[in-house]
Amino acid sequence: MEVVAVSASQPRFHDVNGIKMYTAIVRDALTAPSDYIELDGSGVVDNKPAVHDGPVYVCFAEHYDYWCDELGVDRSTWGWCHWGENLTLRFKDQVRLEDEIHIGDIWKVGERVRLQVCGARVPCSKLSWRCGQKDSWLPTLATSGRVGAYFTVLTGGRVHPGDNVSYESFSGDRLNIACITQLAFDNSLKTRDTINLLLNHEIVMRMNKWLLLRKVTTMDDKLREGRNAWKGFIDLRVYRIVDEGGGIKSFYLYAVDGRPLANYIPGQFLTVRLPNGTVRSWTISDWESREQPSYYRISIKRAGTASCWMHDSCHLNTVLSACSPAGRFTLDRTSVMRLVYISAGIGITPILAMMKAHDTHSNMQTQPAVWIHVAKDGENLPFQNEIPRFNNRTFTKVIFFTKPRPSDVQGVDYDRLGRPDMEIIREIIGTPFTWQPLGSGTMESEGTLSIASICGPPDFEASMKRWLRDLGFAGPLIRSESFSASGKTLGDVERASVRFSKSKVSATWTKDKPLSLLELAESLGLTPDHGCRSGACGSCATKLTCGSVSGGVQADGTVLTCSATPASEEVELEI
Repeated sequence: MEVVAVSASQPRFHDVNGIKMYTAIVRDALTAPSDYIELDGSGVVDNKPAVHDGPVYVCFAEHYDYWCDELGVDRSTWGWCHWGENLTLRFKDQVRLEDEIHIGDIWKVGERVRLQVCGARVPCSKLSWRCGQKDSWLPTLATSGRVGAYFTVLTGGRVHPGDNVSYESFSGDRLNIACITQLAFDNSLKTRDTINLLLNHEIVMRMNKWLLLRKVTTMDDKLREGRNAWKGFIDLRVYRIVDEGGGIKSFYLYAVDGRPLANYIPGQFLTVRLPNGTVRSWTISDWESREQPSYYRISIKRAGTASCWMHDSCHLNTVLSACSPAGRFTLDRTSVMRLVYISAGIGITPILAMMKAHDTHSNMQTQPAVWIHVAKDGENLPFQNEIPRFNNRTFTKVIFFTKPRPSDVQGVDYDRLGRPDMEIIREIIGTPFTWQPLGSGTMESEGTLSIASICGPPDFEASMKRWLRDLGFAGPLIRSESFSASGKTLGDVERASVRFSKSKVSATWTKDKPLSLLELAESLGLTPDHGCRSGACGSCATKLTCGSVSGGVQADGTVLTCSATPASEEVELEI
């Protein structure tokens, strides 16, 4: 082999598909024989990757020709080092691609430099953007294995274009570079044993291990989701009641028959049937661990009829019926972005469960967090001793009190007086922040490179969403849920005309009496299909032919009527 080009780069902000991202992938190649880069024990001198911790990244000239041909790209538009590599190499005779390059192999460059294979590139959206492709190309790229390799520096020195590259020794390790890249995109459980080998390999670079460990953890999360779930309602017994203050009580529940409780995702809710037949949904406000839950805790603010019954008539050993946990306003445990939590009043309940899981989940140990919460005063701020500390990462907590008590001390009990506005949100969330994605090198990111979860009264939720959009947050990065006193998810519409086309009947829905669309249909004497009434079984899925709804929207465009309320002034369903 010979060196075709060399490069070093420093990360800068670039507009990557509408998002400002910090990356060092854009660089200028050095191709003259007099050009060089200097290598030492830590990698390339004056080179700083934005995230990757591989000391030296190598790509092959053959890949440029191959992928330009496959993708129909004009080869002249891809200069050397276009993929962000430090060394571009060309084979002189026998071509040995990534499936023949093994962990621990040692290569010699020029007269002095010695490099050892330590890992594989796992392609991401920055590479697809740099190559002018959609992210849908990445699985094809990973499956091919044609993405280059990472090396550690055994012996440093200068590397010039034109230097010869030879194999000094082959490790005999059965793990090749292509398999690492392929594993990162393989969702088969059959890969678990190979992943474990890589995780325990002393030479494999830290980022490869980090990505594969996240993958294993995500696979485990998927296996746990919905474990022990039941159909319909089962009896749960109240074994503990805690007055949290501010008109909020917490109720701890376990199964009467001793069965294991169903696993849930942080942010989900329980649909509870009271002894009088009233059915309401309340968020599970606690998080124990990723393993089997030993109890459910629902925290309820005194407001509507059902919540007042819980406060006044629900006692120790009261038996309530409940469906398995459900809901889609949940913590995204697969994301690597900063997580922003925004809550007001009783909206703290799903946010608290999410933050507790974020704090302890092994996939999320380096992710920064921001929490903004609005309460009337200290009495109306529950769970103060349960707020996680997010040790070893950046955590910004800003508590607003709208009417603090004389005993509430600013700087101790709360941070700011009043309510947040656009400029305050810009100050807290909209400015760049620094973090350590791998727990090592520091990276700077734009404030908008975050996922925001919002829960509170409808007006609060609407304002926060509007301000985040004005800051430049992409729509999919803003997730929200608002609640009525009954616990149902609400949209922004106050009044809607709902037509049930197959039955040829209509009804008026109002926000002050927020029936689900299933309940509205039943109030007219209709009997549409339904099952769990909590959005879990899918039995009530119905085609939406006009308008839009809040909650219950499925990927195929149908609507779970038990979870949906109108989000437009006119709605039509095929019922």
